[in-house]
Amino acid sequence: MFKIEIDQEIHLELIHPTHAEDTFEIVTRNRELFGRWLDWVEATKSAEDTEAFIDYALKSYAKHKELNCMIFFQNRLVGNIGLLGIKKRYGVKVGNLGYWLDEKAHRKGIMQRAVKKMVEIGFTIYNLEKITLKCAIENSRSCNVAKSLGFTHEGRHRADIRVGGVLMDVDSYAILKEDWIDDEL
Repeated sequence: MFKIEIDQEIHLELIHPTHAEDTFEIVTRNRELFGRWLDWVEATKSAEDTEAFIDYALKSYAKHKELNCMIFFQNRLVGNIGLLGIKKRYGVKVGNLGYWLDEKAHRKGIMQRAVKKMVEIGFTIYNLEKITLKCAIENSRSCNVAKSLGFTHEGRHRADIRVGGVLMDVDSYAILKEDWIDDEL
């Protein structure tokens, strides 16, 4: 299992079966919050469902299709972040960011730091040319993460996701490798 230090408080670990129980506990505790924005929450009813997801994520990692990591704050599991759907699309190598964070860990800048690190990994290790992020327009916290890190708002997609039987509009954000490199100089 690998570990990536972000700073003295935060590190990432490649998703692993040993994370299943704690992950399911966080999802259960945050079911109402996560269930507003994430379509998979309703189907996650047991630790076995979480284990099945972890198995899928590790197989996708082995095929270089995604990088899914658990976020630790002060050595306690608090969330998840992934570069998902890594592939060439119309000749451009793209990855899609997805993430969630335990409500107890909100307002500490954890997700901004984790996203920044995942963007760095995407561009330097996976040689991505573009990283995208979609969030429900009402999910202002998620949208603000993208804005604060220099992602460009690329548009609004009407009725793009269904969560809990409700169709939601989403905002689409992206950052290009050339923009990130310019920003980092």
